Amino acid sequence: MDFAKKILGKYGWKEGEGLGKNSTGIAAPLKASLKFDNAGLGVDRAQEFNDHWWERCFNEAANNVDVQVQQDGQVSTSRKQGEEAVEISTKGFSARKLRKAKEQQAMSGAATYDNFLQTALLTQNGGEVENGERIKVEDIAVSKVSVLTDEELFKACGGRTAHKGARHGLKLSGKLARIEQQEREMLEQLQSKQKSRLDEEAAQKKKKRDKTEKTQELQVEAEQPPVEQPDKSKKKKRKTEEPEEEAEADAPVKSKKKKKQKHRQEEDQE
Repeated sequence: MDFAKKILGKYGWKEGEGLGKNSTGIAAPLKASLKFDNAGLGVDRAQEFNDHWWERCFNEAANNVDVQVQQDGQVSTSRKQGEEAVEISTKGFSARKLRKAKEQQAMSGAATYDNFLQTALLTQNGGEVENGERIKVEDIAVSKVSVLTDEELFKACGGRTAHKGARHGLKLSGKLARIEQQEREMLEQLQSKQKSRLDEEAAQKKKKRDKTEKTQELQVEAEQPPVEQPDKSKKKKRKTEEPEEEAEADAPVKSKKKKKQKHRQEEDQE
């Protein structure tokens, strides 16, 4: 890009100006995006499927043959020559019409290109100025071939098919029934395999879930503090201390009773 700027600078171009004699062209360069194929700009990907060039070439070649039937019944054939001959081309445009259009443009003094068709001129503001004398694609396009659909072809053939037995009512019902049964059995096998696979996945998920729950429970138990158990020796000691206290409490009562009995005996003796 720097090299191009230097070359343009030699001819008086400055940064920010448009191209051309009157500086009405584009001021910024055209930058191509990433491209990973060999197709040209504006290529139609579906052209190879929609363009039935072999049918068109066959029709064009057949039209070049001139068949004449004379009065005595003899048939003579001749091939068209020169301008009368139909052009046979595998492309989507007529090379003959394109050559004529370019010759007319050259005679009028307009700019011509070998591999491109100039349709418009880009301005500095980003707009386009259409060229009224440009070569239109519709003018050089070849005649398209109308392709019949399956329904139209079936109707054109009077409802007949390539299977001759179907014309007499033979519809291969037995073969179709066997194919249907085979497809049904295959579908059942696939469904059973899919069901068994889903069951295995569910069992594995359940096993994994149970394992995780068990590990979580063990972790929770490990994190909880241990519970303090009461000392059995202290309980036994406490139980032994209680009867001793009861015995000590009963001892003064018995001594008092003995003293009273002894005092009564002494009084009786007197």
